[in-house]
Order: sequence, then C-alpha cells, then structure tokens
Amino acid sequence: MNLLIKNIAMITAVCFCLPATAQEHHAHDDHATHDMHDQHDHEEANSSHASHSGHTASDGPILTRTKDIESALADGGEPIVADVLGVVCDFCALAMNKIFSKREEVAAIFVDLDTKALSLVLAPGASMSDQTIADLAVQAGYRIAEVRRGDAALGNAS
Repeated sequence: MNLLIKNIAMITAVCFCLPATAQEHHAHDDHATHDMHDQHDHEEANSSHASHSGHTASDGPILTRTKDIESALADGGEPIVADVLGVVCDFCALAMNKIFSKREEVAAIFVDLDTKALSLVLAPGASMSDQTIADLAVQAGYRIAEVRRGDAALGNAS
C-alpha cells in the first residue's frame, strides 16, 4: 500500500511540474541563457537518428544525415543548414520541428542539438528565402545566425 501511495505521489508531482517547467523554458526572450543547460547529453538522443561523422566544416555545421534527409536529397531536394542561436534541448528542437514541418516546401528536417544547427531539405522545385527561414525560427523562439545552401550545406568546397 505504501508503494502504491509513493507511486501515485510521484506521478502526480511529475504531471503537475513538467508542464510548468516546459512553459518556463520557452518563456525567455533570450535563449542564450540556456547555454547553462549545454551539459545535457544530447548525443545519446540523437545518435540513433543521425550521422555525426565529419559533421562540422571549417565555416560551420553541415547537413545532418538522417534517413528522411537522405531520402529527400535522393529525390532532388535542396539542402539547407541554418545555425540557430539558443537551441540547446529537446523542447527547443520540438519547437523548431513544429514550425518548419508545417511548411509544404520542407521535405525533411532535423534539429541537431550538438551543433546547434537546423538541417532542412526543401522539396524538389520548392524555394524558401533566408528571410523566411529566419522568420520561422523567430516564430519558434529562436534566431538564425547564418544560412548555408547547396554544396556549402553539404560541406563540399565551394
């Protein structure tokens, strides 16, 4: 009986505290303060979904390779990598995914918490301006520092 009461108390505490924590997390205007949370181990969460080998070029992160991204590239989509300021946790990635996934131009998306980069592949023939990418990031609560396309996004020499 004591174990049942302890379990109910723990579940109740988690249910009431978790939503408040999530809301507080995104209540900040300046996500740079989240850099303190950089100690989270995001590698484990991302390792089953993405390839990180050779993942950073000298001028910034390159496209993160996932099954969806590889498939979209094979279909002829345009690769884009955007450096995101302040994206450090799963809530951050979820916010970015939610905003960008709604766009029909986006064939595949992955938010890499290790490199703090948004990897996009646009549908063949679709386009999205750097300004639109920046505006969508602001809707999710973040800012874009730089956008790379094509060979630059893939890490190929220009």
